[in-house]
Amino acid sequence: MKRNSVIIKSNTYGLILILDPDLPFEELLSDVGQKFRDAAKFFKNAKMALTFRGRVLTREQERRLICAITENSSLNILCLVDEQPEAEEYYKEAIVRSTQADEQSDGQFYRGTLRSGQVLEAEKSVVILGDVNPGAQVISRGNIVVLGCCMGNVYAGASGNRDCFAAGLIMKPNQVRIADKTARSAITKKNDTGEYAIDPKIITIREGHLKLEPLNGKFFADMLEEKAEELSEGVSEKPHTDETAGSSDKS
Repeated sequence: MKRNSVIIKSNTYGLILILDPDLPFEELLSDVGQKFRDAAKFFKNAKMALTFRGRVLTREQERRLICAITENSSLNILCLVDEQPEAEEYYKEAIVRSTQADEQSDGQFYRGTLRSGQVLEAEKSVVILGDVNPGAQVISRGNIVVLGCCMGNVYAGASGNRDCFAAGLIMKPNQVRIADKTARSAITKKNDTGEYAIDPKIITIREGHLKLEPLNGKFFADMLEEKAEELSEGVSEKPHTDETAGSSDKS
């Protein structure tokens, strides 16, 4: 293992992995595995977000590095995020939102990329450690969190629960459905190999329509304000009627 080829920095919610920019990737991958194997007792079963620093990585290299970490320690890497000025607060928001499904609904994890023609169905909330490619489909009775690029079809709240959400680090889905609300992209790309900057977003039902919003502090503040207004007015959720086949709501 090359000295200082891998440096780990941490805060309460996240890890920053500083990588040697010149070391061949296979050697770096081995060093990362060794580094976390040596530090396994320190991290125990922590759930954390992760940022890579020091070199440019492809999504495939990021996935292989995450596998090297999780296979050589008991760490649960829930989110892969870009560096932010308010890094610790950003990690906290990502962790809270990503683990909500698992903690409240006993959700499940799926590791790997879903390719065209593949369908993942989950009885509870699901966190996908990978991409959802065009032509792939995810159906969950709970929430859907994609810790990668989502460009396929996602259907959250398949049980009819309008409080469910779909979120991802890169949200460019062809079609989104939550409970009885559906929205489709105006542009359909069967094969998209472009690289996109990480820009976490979440899709929820707000005021009867699907709404795409940045996954940041403002979202949580607006959500809390909306819930507070409902409680103060004594508003209860009304029964939902099925939409006419083929209808859609656009955010």
